[in-house]
Amino acid sequence: MTADDETVWFGAEGPSPFDYIRAVIAIVVVIGFVILALPVQMVARRFKLKAARIIPMTFHRLVLWALGAKVVVRGELTTHRPTLIAANHCSWLDIMVLGSATPLSFVAKSEIAGWPLFGFLSKLQRTIFVDRERRISTAKTANEITGRMAEGDPVVLFAEGTSSDGNRVLKFRAALIGAAEMLARSTGETVWLQPVTIAYKRVNGLPAGRFHRHHVAWTGDMDLVPHAWPLLLKGAVDAEVIYGNPIPFDPAHARKAIAPLLESRVRAMLAASLTGKDEDLPPIVR
Repeated sequence: MTADDETVWFGAEGPSPFDYIRAVIAIVVVIGFVILALPVQMVARRFKLKAARIIPMTFHRLVLWALGAKVVVRGELTTHRPTLIAANHCSWLDIMVLGSATPLSFVAKSEIAGWPLFGFLSKLQRTIFVDRERRISTAKTANEITGRMAEGDPVVLFAEGTSSDGNRVLKFRAALIGAAEMLARSTGETVWLQPVTIAYKRVNGLPAGRFHRHHVAWTGDMDLVPHAWPLLLKGAVDAEVIYGNPIPFDPAHARKAIAPLLESRVRAMLAASLTGKDEDLPPIVR
């Protein structure tokens, strides 16, 4: 953490002893929950119990509590099935922010599978891993997404294929959205694509402008612990999740046409959220 980072998060005086005490307590609580919940989650997964969906959601909420993060939700997850959620991507926090509201399956980069603790937890949540460096893996990922949607699970796809600085939306990758095309054409049924925007609005109690928002963003080759530590010490990040209107995708559609539409809707919702144009957004539900 640089001197500039410390000023953003803690002010000129730096972290207080209370910040360190709070961080240690939060770590102990989260680790304690994981130790108790892991065997239960393994059994629940094995016998396909309802708890297998509830435990990950509880874990996400606990991590947000540890970070002092608050989430506001606008709009609602569609009740239509099968559903593929196309969301923007800024930080590893995105999974916690989305997963705290409702049980979901995620598509994540393959590196996460090898992370200590988080990788194991991701596997228990049935996360679908994609290797961004190997194009041949895209078809395999699409098949996994198709299978998961066919089972009735809403699947979250970070359609940019990488993370941004939180101030913009990058181009959506049509190849991954091809899972919806595959399912629609193989079954002849409509697949629902729902655009979802994640916006980080406040940092440490202050409005997060273009300069401050990148401190929440997790981009490039940043290591997880150095990025997460200042958040844990005194995170106080306010996030907004916005569910847009779902788009029906039938066998006659093509992914190359639907990807730009999803991208434009996510970008418009992000711009409205960051500029405070609440009248252009769905109402707050949580």
